[in-house]
Amino acid sequence: MSQRGASSSRSENAQNSLGEVACYHNAPCVTNRSRKSGRMFYGCPHWKDPSKNCKFFMWVEGAAVDEVDERREILRLEESLRLAEAKAERRKKERKIIEEELRRVNQDVIAIRQMFIVVFLLNALLLVVMLMNRWGMY
Repeated sequence: MSQRGASSSRSENAQNSLGEVACYHNAPCVTNRSRKSGRMFYGCPHWKDPSKNCKFFMWVEGAAVDEVDERREILRLEESLRLAEAKAERRKKERKIIEEELRRVNQDVIAIRQMFIVVFLLNALLLVVMLMNRWGMY
């Protein structure tokens, strides 16, 4: 027989109506990994709140740690991290290139604005000279 908080093998009555492993509240259990043994276990979903935690505990069958699989997972995660870091570095370089190009475009826009002002003023001056010529003032 199982007791509250003790390791149990109550698999026949540890399931709720949906077939999920359930705690003493009949709530679906959460799975965690034991820090000491590395094995997976089911526990009460309210384990963070001592006032609601029913202290349900049950080992997950067939979930013992396989060191080879664990090492493979570590290597896979390390490779993923290396790839993510390389991608971040590429993006950083791309950003610098884009920022430099943006600076050049902004400088071109400033130069075009200045040329526009010069052309506008020259056209205005030309108009004044033409009007003065027409009226005989020049």
